[in-house]
Amino acid sequence: MNAVAYARYSTDKQTENSIAYQLSKITEYCNKNKITLTGVYSDEACSGTNTNRTGFQTMLSDARKKKFDAVVIYDISRGSRDVVDWLEFRKDMKMLDIQVISTSQNLGDISDPNAFLTELISVGLGQHQVLDTRKKSIDGTKERAKKGLFCGGYPPIGYDIKDGEYIINETEASAVRKIFSLYADGASYDIIINKLNGLKGKRGQAIGKSSLHAILKNERYIGIYTWNKKQYKYMRKWAGGKPNPNIVKIENAIPPIIDNGTWERVQKRMRTNKRNATNKAKREYLLSGLIKCASCGGAYIGKCSISKKGYETKYYVCGSKYRNHTCNAPNINANELETFVMITVKNYLKELDFNKYAEEILKQLNNTSNDTQKEKAELAEVERKINNCVKSIANGLIFEELQDEVNRLKLRKSELQDIISYNTNSNTEITKGDIINKLNFDVNNIENDPKKVINDLVSVEVNKDGSCTVFVGFLMKSCGGWI
Repeated sequence: MNAVAYARYSTDKQTENSIAYQLSKITEYCNKNKITLTGVYSDEACSGTNTNRTGFQTMLSDARKKKFDAVVIYDISRGSRDVVDWLEFRKDMKMLDIQVISTSQNLGDISDPNAFLTELISVGLGQHQVLDTRKKSIDGTKERAKKGLFCGGYPPIGYDIKDGEYIINETEASAVRKIFSLYADGASYDIIINKLNGLKGKRGQAIGKSSLHAILKNERYIGIYTWNKKQYKYMRKWAGGKPNPNIVKIENAIPPIIDNGTWERVQKRMRTNKRNATNKAKREYLLSGLIKCASCGGAYIGKCSISKKGYETKYYVCGSKYRNHTCNAPNINANELETFVMITVKNYLKELDFNKYAEEILKQLNNTSNDTQKEKAELAEVERKINNCVKSIANGLIFEELQDEVNRLKLRKSELQDIISYNTNSNTEITKGDIINKLNFDVNNIENDPKKVINDLVSVEVNKDGSCTVFVGFLMKSCGGWI
């Protein structure tokens, strides 16, 4: 029997359940039972409450390719501490005819009623331990919160923490007062950012538009302490950002930095701007999510300026430049670039020899590597960024560029999923006819649905001198390149 080992630990502290300890026990078990160990998958400092782990997902991918006959783990908790996730894993392995072996527990046939019950109890005890630990941790933190004490993370700019209590950092507090005063008097985020002269937050990043929004909505600046206001995650999984019934809110628990009058003026203006942003007609930007800045690597976003005479000018601006003023990349006239891209794509499709082109694509596909570790790591990071953007939107942060960023990330997520899916499923076949049909679809839909076609065929990079490099071709999603 050819088997692979899977090991995991949850914290950076090496204990008896560390990777080395688990692998030594697995190796000892395999030698004793004449099992050939052909590979090792591991996840370090990863929670067992979900299966979104690089090593675990790679193991599942290789299992579907039938690269081994069994998976050997130290115990069930190393595989998962979530009942649903563990049983889903067991079901998948059963369907693939892959045995799951524990060196310390007797795992029988998951379809046998008695074996299933025994295993269910074991994984249930693991989840009970997680829930019990989580409850004790939350209860302990809640007691600190009831006293208005700091509960971890980073304090808001303007405050430091001493003996668990908030104290005012006068240097930072003066900047906070300036932000509130300027906004209350009608200053835009751009003006405020310029006047802050590169002020950095507690995490060391320059204060940008998202940071300003969070600062202006933070009740701590008028002395109101809140903890557990919204539920963003449950068992390390996205919970939707809904209001949390266990919120702790205490007035006059923190030394205030902003007076109530200024606070009310700011909140009134923010409510008005939010209504205006919600009611404003959304403008379409053909190249949203497709333009990359050569200077900083960030994504360009679509914006619109209106002259005193009411004339609108659409343009693309580097997201880092717009949000944080940390990039000096030039703006690009949207109408000019979009017109150029449309003409280029039409000419490209018109002059393309579909037969030769399809043959070249198939040649590239046949030379594609099956190693998708890099893509899986990037996919996890992209999904994390999407969750952060969704969380910001759920909190009322409304910016056109934020939605553009979500669109760009979703496009990249789709590309990465296609790359991984193609390389994971060895039976996937793309024929010459499939490629030709796709190109014919693009020709027939370039006028009716240009955004769909351009999303498939175009990528743009804005150079430091203001010129643009436009890549037009078939995105080889299976190998991450263009032809």
